[in-house]
Amino acid sequence: MVRIGGGVFPHIKEPDYLRDGQYRIDSQATPTMLNSLMYKLSYYRFVETDGKAFDRVRRTEIGKKYFKLTHFEEVFTTHHWMVRLYKLKPPKNRIRGKAKKSKSKASSTTAPKRKGTRRNPF
Repeated sequence: MVRIGGGVFPHIKEPDYLRDGQYRIDSQATPTMLNSLMYKLSYYRFVETDGKAFDRVRRTEIGKKYFKLTHFEEVFTTHHWMVRLYKLKPPKNRIRGKAKKSKSKASSTTAPKRKGTRRNPF
């Protein structure tokens, strides 16, 4: 994923994620790796699995155990944590639902509908 991202976004540098030529997820992982979105989505609440946050596949304890997600919300995680689904949280400055109506006179009048025009929902 890092290599693909670096091909599209030049500021993503693969060496920033490597320690001694390896991708590490333990206490020896680079700060860039520990703060990456992929790491955080993979290991969010992982400490709850066994209390130690031990990754049995990689046979190591993860490096960063406690963190909060700011832009994503966990929606679903399977029993064995193999599949995890997240949704993007709405921005705090966006109003959900209908836009606020302004208090000016112009907002109280409605424009006449035009015949033969269709709106594209996308």
